[in-house]
Amino acid sequence: MPSTLKALLSLRRLRPLLEPSIAVVYALLWVNAEIGRSPEPGFYLALGAYAVAIAVSRRLTTVSIVIVVLVPLLQLVGLLTAPTSTAWPLYQAVIVVAFAAGCSPDPRIRWSGLAGGLVQALVAAVVLVFDGDWLSWTGGTSVFEGGALTRIENPRAIWVFVLFVLAALVFLTAWGAGVFLHISRRRRAEQNLLAETEAELAVADVELRSVKERDEIAQEVHDVLAHSLAVVIAVADGTRFLRAAGLVESAPPVGRVGDGDGRGGDGDGRGGDGDVTSAMARERSTDDALGEIAAAARTALLDLRGLLEGLHDQTRRPQPRLVDLGALVDRMSSTGMEVRFEQFGEPRRLTPSQEAAVYRIVQESLTNALKHGGESPCAAVSLAWGDDGLVVGVVSGSLSGGGAPARPEPALGVAGAGAGAGAGAEPVRSFGITGMRDRARLAGGWLTASAEGEEFVVTAFIPVHLASARATPSRELVETGERP
Repeated sequence: MPSTLKALLSLRRLRPLLEPSIAVVYALLWVNAEIGRSPEPGFYLALGAYAVAIAVSRRLTTVSIVIVVLVPLLQLVGLLTAPTSTAWPLYQAVIVVAFAAGCSPDPRIRWSGLAGGLVQALVAAVVLVFDGDWLSWTGGTSVFEGGALTRIENPRAIWVFVLFVLAALVFLTAWGAGVFLHISRRRRAEQNLLAETEAELAVADVELRSVKERDEIAQEVHDVLAHSLAVVIAVADGTRFLRAAGLVESAPPVGRVGDGDGRGGDGDGRGGDGDVTSAMARERSTDDALGEIAAAARTALLDLRGLLEGLHDQTRRPQPRLVDLGALVDRMSSTGMEVRFEQFGEPRRLTPSQEAAVYRIVQESLTNALKHGGESPCAAVSLAWGDDGLVVGVVSGSLSGGGAPARPEPALGVAGAGAGAGAGAEPVRSFGITGMRDRARLAGGWLTASAEGEEFVVTAFIPVHLASARATPSRELVETGERP
């Protein structure tokens, strides 16, 4: 640590001793100057009182103000000895008290100190003029004018006014210096607090960005892997069940025992042909299922790799678009799930983040339908374009529960009509549903998800931010049409 810094720290530790040290020096100098000339004990009482006022001026400023006002009042009523011609500068102790009052952070102490100082200046002026024989010390009863001395009429009042003004100016100067120092300290403290607050906000911003990025990564990984794994599981389980059923149904028929003409042998031969045909069908079905599983896994791997590469370059992070919905519906249909896709109205232009939100909402809804739809899951997806934005509806259920799910009615041009829909039948919160709500909210819209009878309905609204810009309808999206 540099020696200069050590010296400054040492001075700061000695700061509480400054006023007491000034008080000791003040008292010793006056005792040395007046010893033998002022035998009156009242002088030493006043000197001691002023020394105490100086010593406690920083910690007990109010007490110091009371002392500097009380001493001249006691002198005025005769309880203390009035200052002599050499002892009147004793009142200079008020300078230290005035400075301490101005430095006080409490505005009540500052203003009471100012008022007390003005009262002290007036009382001290009266004491000096009327009790201290100020006029004889200064010869203030006459002035030299026109080469001769001219007696002043009512000189006491004039000198009281003059002394009051001079004492008040001295007090105001010291008090103003203290106020200036207080303001400087406060501004410096505010600047330090502002700097600390900005530093804390910067740290909080970094932490918030980190948390937000982790949430985004977790949501993207969930959307990619949950969808792909659901497809893999559905295809694998379906193939396994069909294979088991095929083994039972395709057992070779046993030939009838003939009456000697060999028809039993023919029966055995026909049974052998049926066994070969069934095995070939099962092999083709298994190959198709394995191909679908490989395609789903390959797509998930590519999406995940693109996501990880995009962490280093945000501009390269892959973002699904509305034109990718057709491939999504095809992929879900390949699992055996019945998906119907329809759209209404003229497509409008959405931002890339809004298109990604729509895609992820539909993807998550179809994934949930596949996972929870039982043996025969089905879903109906609709996009309803309006002047205000896009209404996305996904109704899912199970064919085994009584037919295909009903298509949600398109709600054209209702920017906020459904913000509170479905509140009475709110489902249990899950990561996927919460993520869909967050995506819709960040896209400027809203999303509801609720169970209605045997169906589960997801409705989302995404506003059109660029209402004047018409989007060119995607051929892939428009030609998707209704799918079985």
